[in-house]
Amino acid sequence: MKPNDLTPVQQVDGLWVKREDLFTGPAGTNGSKLRMAYHLLTRAKDAGVTHVFSAQSVLSPQAVMTAHLCRDLNMGCTLVVGGTTPEKAIRHPYIRSAVDQAGANLECAAVGYNPVIQKFAAHRVEEENLLGDGLAWQMPYGITTPPDATEGDIEAFLRVGGAQVGNLPRSLRTIIIPFGSGNTACGILYGLHNHLSEFTQLERVVLVGVGPDRFSWLIDRLKRVTGGAILPGVDLVHLTTYPKFAVYSDRMPETLGDIDLHPTYEGKVVRFLNHTMPDWWALDTEDTLLWIVGGPVK
Repeated sequence: MKPNDLTPVQQVDGLWVKREDLFTGPAGTNGSKLRMAYHLLTRAKDAGVTHVFSAQSVLSPQAVMTAHLCRDLNMGCTLVVGGTTPEKAIRHPYIRSAVDQAGANLECAAVGYNPVIQKFAAHRVEEENLLGDGLAWQMPYGITTPPDATEGDIEAFLRVGGAQVGNLPRSLRTIIIPFGSGNTACGILYGLHNHLSEFTQLERVVLVGVGPDRFSWLIDRLKRVTGGAILPGVDLVHLTTYPKFAVYSDRMPETLGDIDLHPTYEGKVVRFLNHTMPDWWALDTEDTLLWIVGGPVK
């Protein structure tokens, strides 16, 4: 499947599901984050970047996505982790795949706090651009636009995910989106905003948070590119599993039909909705859609 192709929409047990987990890449990578990473890296390559630095936890799929895409795009890749040694870090599947299969370099900062490893990677980018032969660039943490991105950059980034609303049933009344960093949700809302006149029955879009609150960030980001109201006439509902029902690191395996849901995202969301049972949540309805942002990396 190509990055611009629409992933399928299916009915499972009477519920519509958007199958972003079926957008797949190397080493079992999949989902909307993979498409976003491809967008950022191809733009970087077009700008002349020859080497990418990416700082993240050893448990983050950002490492394996970035490394394998860099290999496919013929760019060098260095992964930065912290609070460990290369010998210990490579025991983790994402890091091992990135190094052994994709040929990434691995560097370790003294401590693992995210601000520290991001600063470490930024310093290495500066060094490479002063002393190296090519152009180095840092993949933003969370696979998003960099802090200095223009409104045009942000809109181009959101358009990547926004295009995926193209094959949703126009009779939907409720769309449910797992809500973590907010980048996928922003893209979907941007796409719905641009095509709202086609969704004449849409009553609500529900964001179900699985981590710290990013709702204000999401609204501010969307207003930068929409210029005002977001989805006028549609309720934008924000619920959260965090922290009373679950914290981000909790894993809640669930299945929907024969689909293995991601235990940190959709699995947690489905279990939360089954527990709270809002009146619009039912598996035998034909006007509700669950957006599967991605599946487990296998």
